[in-house]
Amino acid sequence: MQGINVLAEQEFSELRKHNLSQGTVLEHWNGFDRIENRENPVSKEHCWTISFRPELCLEMIDEYYYVDVNQHSDHSDYRVLVSKFYLDGCHRVLTPDVPGIPEEYLEQAGYNYLFFLPDIQETEQFFAHQRLHLIRLEVDPSLFITFDADNSPLPLPLQRLLEGKEDDRFHQAIGRITPAMQTALQHILACPYQGAMKRLYLESKVLELLALQIYQWAEDQTRSTKGMARPLRPDDIERLHHAREVLMQNLAHPPSLIDLARQVGLNDYKLKQGFRQVFGTTVFGYLQMHRMNQAKQLLADSTLSVAGVAQKVGYTSQSRFCDAFKRQFNISPKAYRMSLKRA
Repeated sequence: MQGINVLAEQEFSELRKHNLSQGTVLEHWNGFDRIENRENPVSKEHCWTISFRPELCLEMIDEYYYVDVNQHSDHSDYRVLVSKFYLDGCHRVLTPDVPGIPEEYLEQAGYNYLFFLPDIQETEQFFAHQRLHLIRLEVDPSLFITFDADNSPLPLPLQRLLEGKEDDRFHQAIGRITPAMQTALQHILACPYQGAMKRLYLESKVLELLALQIYQWAEDQTRSTKGMARPLRPDDIERLHHAREVLMQNLAHPPSLIDLARQVGLNDYKLKQGFRQVFGTTVFGYLQMHRMNQAKQLLADSTLSVAGVAQKVGYTSQSRFCDAFKRQFNISPKAYRMSLKRA
C-alpha cells in the first residue's frame, strides 16, 4: 500500500536545504538565466528560470515524483499573474472556500491556464511515477501599463485587475494549446541563440505566448457571451454540484451527458458550459480524472488483476484502460504496480 506524502511549504524548504547539504542540488548561472537540478526522496526536478525584467519571468519546469504528494501552499504575498502551458502530465489543485474559484480543478497536458490568486491557501496534488513538464510565466500586472494601449479588448477579469481591483481573483482554464502556441513553445525549448540574442529571442516568444493566450481567452469569452447571455444562477450552480455528485457515485457506469443533464434539471449545453466554468474542466475530463485515480488506488491496495481494475472503473476493454492510464500518469498499470512492489 502506498501512502500520500503531505508536505507544507516549510517542509519543502527543509528538503531543499537537505539537498544542498548533501550536494544533490546543482545550480548553473549564465547571466540572466539559471538552471537548477535537484533530487530528494520525494522527487527529482529540473528548473530553468529566466528573469527578463522585474515584471516578467519564464520558468521551464520538468519534474518526476516518486510518490504521491500533497503540497500545501500559501499565496499571501503572491500578487502576480501566472500563465501555464502543460506539455506533459497533470496535477490537481484544491482551493476550498475561495469565492469565485472552483474548489477543485485539474491542470493537464495539452491545455493552458491563466490565474491571479493572491491571499489564498491551496493544496496541490502531484501524482507518483508521472513526468510533469510545463512552461510557466510570471507577469506583474504593471507590465501591461508599459504598452500604453487600450485595455477594452482584454477579458473582463484582466481589465479589472489592470484597473487595480486586486481583490478580484480568477483561475481561467483558457483551452487547448493551439498550433501557434505549440510553435512558440518549441521555439523556447529549442532556442538556437546565446547571450543577448538569446534573451531578446526568448522574451519575444514569451510575449507572443502571452498575447496568444489572452486572445484565445477573449475569443472564447465572446463566444460564451453570445451563447449564454446571463451568468450562472445560484440554483444552476447547485445543479452542477449535484451533477458532480452523480458522476462520483457512478464512476463505473456514468450516465450519458443527456441523461445527466435531465437528472439535474439542466439542458446539455448549460451542463457542459457550466461544468467547465465551476469545476475548471469538462464533464468527461472530471470523470476520467477520478476514474484513473480510483484505478491507481485499486492497483496499489487490492489484489485485483489489471483487467479486474479496468472493469471496476468502467472499462470493458483492458487495452483502452491501459492507454488511458498511461496518458494520465505516463506509466502503464502493470509497470505502476511493479514499481510499488520494488518500493
